[in-house]
Amino acid sequence: MKKTKLLCLLLALVMCLALVACNNNGDEQQGGNDNQGGEIVDNGGDDSQGGNDAPTLPNRVILGSSTDLSGDFRYPGWGGSSAGASDIDINNLTAGYSTQESNQGGAYVWNETAVAEHTETENEDGTYTIRIKINEGLTFSDGSPITAQNYVAPTLALGSPVAMGAGLPGSGGQSLVGYNDFHAYTGPGSETGTKEFSGIRMLDDYTFEVTVSSDYYPYYYAFTYGGFSPYPMGLLTGEGVTVQDDGNGCYLSDNFYEKNGEDYVKAAEIADNRYDLTKYPFSGPYVVSEWDEGTKTATLTLNPEYKGNFEGQKPSIETIVYVKIIPETQLDQLKSGGVDVLSAITGGEETKAALEVVDGVNFAETHYQRAGYGKIEFECDFGPTMFQEVRQAVAYLLDRAAFCQAFTGGYGVVVDGPYSPDFDMWQAVKDDIELIDYSFSPDNAIKVLEDGGWIYNSKGEPYVAGATGVDAVRYKKLTEEEANAKDIFGNDAGNKTYASVANTDGVEYKTVEINGEYYMPLVINWFGSNNSPVTELLSQSLANSTDLAAAGMVIRATIGDFTTLTGNIYRDPSMGYLGTPTYGMYNLATGFNSAVYDQSYWWRTTPDWADYSSDKVIDPYDLAFPYDETAEKLSYEDAVAASGDKLGMDYLSFGMVYNAQTEDEYNQWWMAFIERWNELMPEVPLYSNYYYDVYNANIENFETSPFFGPASAILYANVKGY
Repeated sequence: MKKTKLLCLLLALVMCLALVACNNNGDEQQGGNDNQGGEIVDNGGDDSQGGNDAPTLPNRVILGSSTDLSGDFRYPGWGGSSAGASDIDINNLTAGYSTQESNQGGAYVWNETAVAEHTETENEDGTYTIRIKINEGLTFSDGSPITAQNYVAPTLALGSPVAMGAGLPGSGGQSLVGYNDFHAYTGPGSETGTKEFSGIRMLDDYTFEVTVSSDYYPYYYAFTYGGFSPYPMGLLTGEGVTVQDDGNGCYLSDNFYEKNGEDYVKAAEIADNRYDLTKYPFSGPYVVSEWDEGTKTATLTLNPEYKGNFEGQKPSIETIVYVKIIPETQLDQLKSGGVDVLSAITGGEETKAALEVVDGVNFAETHYQRAGYGKIEFECDFGPTMFQEVRQAVAYLLDRAAFCQAFTGGYGVVVDGPYSPDFDMWQAVKDDIELIDYSFSPDNAIKVLEDGGWIYNSKGEPYVAGATGVDAVRYKKLTEEEANAKDIFGNDAGNKTYASVANTDGVEYKTVEINGEYYMPLVINWFGSNNSPVTELLSQSLANSTDLAAAGMVIRATIGDFTTLTGNIYRDPSMGYLGTPTYGMYNLATGFNSAVYDQSYWWRTTPDWADYSSDKVIDPYDLAFPYDETAEKLSYEDAVAASGDKLGMDYLSFGMVYNAQTEDEYNQWWMAFIERWNELMPEVPLYSNYYYDVYNANIENFETSPFFGPASAILYANVKGY
């Protein structure tokens, strides 16, 4: 069975590319002000100078982030989605020679420093083989050679039950032929599976190949299945383990599966290696020479063995110090030399204050539009927000242009869908795409609500504007199907018992039954993140606005921490979810770490894939014309004709990456996907802010981008005079 980008690309490009695409340019899935900041830390800079004079630098740069370092630098997040941004930065600086790396535009490219040659072959049985020969002479920081074994061993280890014993997902290589059999193998004498991973071959010391299952091919981004990173033997396999290939596929030596009772011995060893920074060498431009867990400070020094990134670029800066910084004192720290780069500054006042420091002589800046946006996110499988017209009405009732201006201070713009204007596909279709204009219009909000059936009061009588109490809002008479709707997990959506919470005015709105029919109130339960300027601004400009009240809608706010917010989105009891869907609206933010755009499986309408979508859209077009993974791959024109011009989110997201064969075809599917998203409005984009990186002007040739943060750009920079 095919998997989503979250699995396919996470494994092929994160596990095997050592997270080279990630950066610290944004607060993904966080609401509020997402700027970087810093506290004053004396790391040897000359802080005797006053005013805006930049301290003279040794051949050293101090980077930092408001996110704590944890020491999880070897394999950040341990195969999950919770890797810390700062830990990822350190990984980017210390891991190298991935067969593919992300360039400044966020696209994955073959790394010619690591790869001597590669071939891609479509096989008659529908599989797809990528053969890679790596360059000889690559070494780790201790001078030990890097061979094909270092590239394939991690995937073998991470696809095994031993990895699961170490707390890893055990899903490495799941897109490859033979994964299921290999994953089922438990060691010598195993009654299940095979020790060989047939889809991975090691042909000689410097050549390996992988064969992608026909379940995962054809695929628009198929070449990314060739993304692998070298790890020191032992780090993810345990000491003394080797990779062998007798002609039927790669396998790990028997000692990898050694057991102590029911537990794998190597599992404990692998888990211990997670935070060990001294036992194994590094492959990237820098090595961790010092890690102070108390101050959360990492010191990195040049790796003399490093031969360069995908462009052959090597760093010239001898030392990188990575520190924890705090927003309230970040400019003081910059001016005193406690930090040399403040990254991703955003927000009106913060940006203005930072730019006052910039003079082109002592301090400089570079900026770009964020590849992402702050947003209102709806839960689309229960309550009022399951209805498209309600989501559209919220968009019309918020003056997004004014909101963006107020929040960003003019340093941001409004986008109309889940895209970055830096995407090549946006540039290709922007003149042809047809998007609904959700400019502020209470009249349009009322119209879509009335067209959607929100025309009653709590007694089943016509709604009258200006009424009080429970009749201050509109009600909708639910169809039998709507009243008995299932949520995306297959459970009762609770529409018959839907009720408002946080009833601070003493009025509780709830679904009422009248003569066997159910009427739902137009009241949205909103969970807002605390200590968030976005929450405060939404309260003023939307939830408590007279326009919202006049339209017959109420938004009830519950304010809490971000863990509880995300726990409710993902309906995870371990993160504060109480077992019943309650909140239909959240404020947070999202971003794109690369230009690889694949949302397949994020819009599935079945419980099996419910965890893959935070919006939980059940698109009626997909119910009427579902995407069949086993059927013939239709062209966009044929799919439009077959569906009666009603292609849903799930179908479009699949067609984009599994049906499209050319860039033009991909762009056609992508444009239709964005148009359908804009129509359904599962999220209301609030702002796409500009990020400013302000830095000591003694740093030269420092250029960042939405997809190329300081930890990547620093390889191209130099300190003046060095």
